[in-house]
Amino acid sequence: MPDKIIEHWAHKAGRHCASTALSDLMNFYGYDMTEPECFGTGEGIGFWYIEGLNPPRMMHYRSADIEKKFFENAGVDFAWYELDREEEIKEALIKSIDNAIPVLLRTDIFYLDYYKSKTHFPGHSIILWGYNLEDDTAYISDTERKGLTKCGFGSLIEGIIHGNFPEGEHAHFIPIPKPVFQLHKKKLFAKAAASNAGVMLSPGGFEGYGVKGIQLASKKVLEWKDLPDWKWLSRFAYQVIEKRGTGGGGFRKMYADFLEGFAGKKAVAMMKQIASRWTDISIVFKEISESDVPDFSIVSDMLWIQSIKEEEFYKSIID
Repeated sequence: MPDKIIEHWAHKAGRHCASTALSDLMNFYGYDMTEPECFGTGEGIGFWYIEGLNPPRMMHYRSADIEKKFFENAGVDFAWYELDREEEIKEALIKSIDNAIPVLLRTDIFYLDYYKSKTHFPGHSIILWGYNLEDDTAYISDTERKGLTKCGFGSLIEGIIHGNFPEGEHAHFIPIPKPVFQLHKKKLFAKAAASNAGVMLSPGGFEGYGVKGIQLASKKVLEWKDLPDWKWLSRFAYQVIEKRGTGGGGFRKMYADFLEGFAGKKAVAMMKQIASRWTDISIVFKEISESDVPDFSIVSDMLWIQSIKEEEFYKSIID
C-alpha cells in the first residue's frame, strides 16, 4: 500500500512545538501567520513551578493550552478529542487523513521512537499529515525537524495517550479543518497580550503559576540542595529555559518578536530584557549542575528579581 499523505502539506522548521504546528496549519490553509504571531495569539507566555512529576522538581515557561487559546482568540471553536482506546485513536487519525484534514497531536516525546528520549516530556505538539498501513508508520511534522518525519504508529499512539500536560487522563488530539476567521492582526494580538498578562498576574487556584509561581520557585529552589538529584534538577532547569524548544530565554525571546508586530518600543525592550535575564538564570543553573556544592542562593535571588520584572511588564501591558 502506498503512502497516504495530504497534498501540499506545510512545514517550516521553528523554535517551539505548538507555535510551529499552529503556523504550519495557518499557512497550509492560506493564512499568513509567523510562529511568534501564533505563539502570542495563543497566549503562550506562562510559568509553572511543579513538584511530584518527572523530574520531581521542575519549572516550565509556557501556558498550558496555546492551541486552544489560539483558536478561541480567533473566534474559532476548539475542543480536544479525548479518547482512551488505541483502536479508536488510530481509526480517527486515519479517517482524518483520508479526508485530507491534518491532525494536531499532543504527545510525550518519551514514547516517540524517533526521539529515543530517556526523559518524559508531555505536552509536545506535532501534526499528522499522512500514514502507511503496510509498514504501520505515520508521517508527522515536528518543530525544528525538516520535512516530514516517520514514526511507528504504535509509538505515536502511545505518545498521544500519555501526551497531555500536566499528565492528564485522556489522549488529546484534534483534526483541524480549514478555520474561517477575519485576520485583523493588531486587534487580535493586543487582545491576546492583555489576556495573557492578566492570567500571569492572577492565575487562579494554582499557587505555582504566573508571577506568584516565580516567587514560589525563588523560595523552593533553596530546598533543592537537600535532594539527591540536585545536579539533574539544575541541568533540567537550564535545558527547559534555553534548550528544549523555547527559542531561548524561556520563550520570552519569541514573545518579544511577537510584540514587535504591534506593541510599543518600551514593551518590546522590557520583554527583551526579561528574556535576557532568563538566559542568565539558565546559565547559573547550568553552573550549579557542574559544581560540587549545591548552592542555590544566587539563583533564588535572581528568580525573585525576575518576578518583579515580569510583574512590571504585565501591568504595563494591561495599562
